[in-house]
Amino acid sequence: MSDEEVSQASLLQMLIKPNRTLASWYIGLGLWGLLLAILNIMGQIHPNYRVSWGGLLTLELTNAAFETTDEIKVVASDLLFIAMCAGVTWLGLQTMASEKTGIKGFFLSLVLNDLWNSLVSTEDGGWMRTAAAWCLVIGFDFYIIWSILYQTWIDPGVYAVSAALIAFGFALKTGSEAPETTNLTE
Repeated sequence: MSDEEVSQASLLQMLIKPNRTLASWYIGLGLWGLLLAILNIMGQIHPNYRVSWGGLLTLELTNAAFETTDEIKVVASDLLFIAMCAGVTWLGLQTMASEKTGIKGFFLSLVLNDLWNSLVSTEDGGWMRTAAAWCLVIGFDFYIIWSILYQTWIDPGVYAVSAALIAFGFALKTGSEAPETTNLTE
């Protein structure tokens, strides 16, 4: 086997048997995609448009990404998108099921963890951890509340605001967990 074949095999292995971190992302993105697919079928994803997942994911090579309709309908691209999102979620849940705490422990860890204590106290990780917790809460809340109020589940402006806050939240959380370094120049 050449080095390229080994690299491709290990990449495929990593994608179909993800570690805990990647599995967490799989579950989050998969469930989010399933929510968007259901909202799209119900006609609630945007006030004026329905998404054609085939057109959107192929950058309109196969068909238009958006269509105007007010009716509830299921098309082939909806079913394919649901299958993709369900598959990604299933891969993530398989990894979590093999962990000691299991799937239930994974979902409990999202709610019951020390990051949320930092919303009201700087004792557990300092100001950086407090800022991380607030960025995450504000980012997720902004996306959910704004999207419910204005049917903007696929709006790039809403994504820009919420993604920036969420990314800063994760970055600050990671930074607050980094070990202290010593100054080597002294």
